[in-house]
Amino acid sequence: GEIGEQNVIDYLISNGGKLITKNNDNKYDTIIEYNGEQIKYEIKTDVFCAPNFDTGNIFIEVECRGKESGLSVTEAKWFVTYFLYLNEIWFIETNKLKKLLIENDFPLSEQNGDLNSNTKGYLIKRKDIQENFKIKTL
Repeated sequence: GEIGEQNVIDYLISNGGKLITKNNDNKYDTIIEYNGEQIKYEIKTDVFCAPNFDTGNIFIEVECRGKESGLSVTEAKWFVTYFLYLNEIWFIETNKLKKLLIENDFPLSEQNGDLNSNTKGYLIKRKDIQENFKIKTL
């Protein structure tokens, strides 16, 4: 995840952002400043696809190891998923993502994420929700 976070931070900086801080708790991953406004980002890295195999899914984490995590606890304005092997960054405002999940009643999926982490979240076909994201290619 750290490499993915850094790739997204590098992208944000290359597009006019200024790194304010990185964070190591579950509230947000980084703060980037644009035109005097400090914006918090939650950054997730998806490695469950490869150049010759793509599940077509996006996973939105809400619980890990029995505790709320990811979308459930973030204070970030933007929720970002970096698809390492697709070389894509998917941006969505956190409040918009929460509303999207509520309005569509996607099923909660278990046993995803890191090995033995008992991670829960929403496993969704990317094509079903991609129009809600700003998608950038690295």
